[in-house]
Amino acid sequence: MGDRIDWPRGGGDPFDGTIEWPGRFYWSHQMRSRVFPADEAPSADELYAAIPMGYTTLALLERVALYQDGRQEALWLPDAAQAVREPLQPFQLLLPPADGSGCRLLGASWPVRYALTDGEDLSKRTGGAVLVCRVLSHENWH
Repeated sequence: MGDRIDWPRGGGDPFDGTIEWPGRFYWSHQMRSRVFPADEAPSADELYAAIPMGYTTLALLERVALYQDGRQEALWLPDAAQAVREPLQPFQLLLPPADGSGCRLLGASWPVRYALTDGEDLSKRTGGAVLVCRVLSHENWH
């Protein structure tokens, strides 16, 4: 299984801390799309073509912070407002793929200051990258 959906064209890697803007991306089937600016959301037709519907959920996430080996690499939204609370927690932690598996998305504490601490702590424990995200939308995708 791949770890990303190669779409939208021209989008970046959510784990790229050198991209200066927060960026949004889609998550489904243990895969993530490329990151895109908030004001350049792909059309619904493009979304349906890139991420086929199935018995799954589709989340729209926004980057808040990136940690690598327990160190903060980037901080885009230090004062992130609460996000969607139901059915998922408002903040999520995204881990990159490992051992041929897809990305992992884990719930984080809230408000944002606790989510940032969770991301830092998990990055220290894993010795790898952890992307702190806020949930903008979450829907059944079938």
